[in-house]
Amino acid sequence: MKTDKQIYSIFSLQPRWFFDLTRMKWPGPCQWKSVSFKAIEQTTDGVLYPNDVAELLTVAEFQAQFDAFIYARIAIEMAMLQREEQNRGVQGVVLFFDESLDPKIEPWCQIVQAFYLDQLLDELARQQPEHPLVAVFRPVMETNPETLEKHAASYYNQIKTSRLPQPTIDMLLAIFVNWLEQRCNQLGKQEIETMLLGELPDLRDTQSGKDLIAIGKLEGKLEGKLEGKLEGKREAKIEVLLQQLTLKFGPLDPQLRHLIEALRSADVIDQLLLQVVQIESLDQLRLNE
Repeated sequence: MKTDKQIYSIFSLQPRWFFDLTRMKWPGPCQWKSVSFKAIEQTTDGVLYPNDVAELLTVAEFQAQFDAFIYARIAIEMAMLQREEQNRGVQGVVLFFDESLDPKIEPWCQIVQAFYLDQLLDELARQQPEHPLVAVFRPVMETNPETLEKHAASYYNQIKTSRLPQPTIDMLLAIFVNWLEQRCNQLGKQEIETMLLGELPDLRDTQSGKDLIAIGKLEGKLEGKLEGKLEGKREAKIEVLLQQLTLKFGPLDPQLRHLIEALRSADVIDQLLLQVVQIESLDQLRLNE
């Protein structure tokens, strides 16, 4: 299954969830960024940048396949990042999808912290069963496909009814549906819709149901860095775009916000959503319609 870019989208929207998941010390408000190291031609899954410069930077990788060199790669990324950030404190974390993927290579496994995603999600489900991460990762982590199909609608509804900003809910629903489509690839889109709506018939009558499923407001065909084109109302797309920009670059200039809110072309907004994860400064943002 393709998971890297969806995971990037999740934690760029909600960086604190990384610390909820790992139970590492929360460093205060921070941003999740993808960092490229040109000298070694490597790109991190994510670097957590706390706003407080006294807090450690965190190089984070999610590992769904066996890689004997994962620890060495993260250690190199840590060293490169520390050099670029003028010796700011750095720590490295790798989240293996399960323990069998951990090569436990010395001495690097003593330098980079390792966690196992299946165990973390199980613990989170026990401690905070309503946490959105518990539901959104089900299509990836549930080992029994029959259990997944049986409970998919309740997981979907758990995300839909969570107390989160609507753009975040929309993004999580898109990721959940995409992962569900990947996991249940023997089923067609109509069957996926039936799986969700059949258990929640009232959803079909809601605006959310019509937008997210019936007319595919969020198609779940995740591509590019976001791996998720948002289809649907211009206002919803713009709201997500503004949130992504703010999360990555901080408060936006009022003039830039006004220009974005005035955009009319859905295609242009989609392209801007893809640009957000590729650019390193707002000067690189292209707003031409």
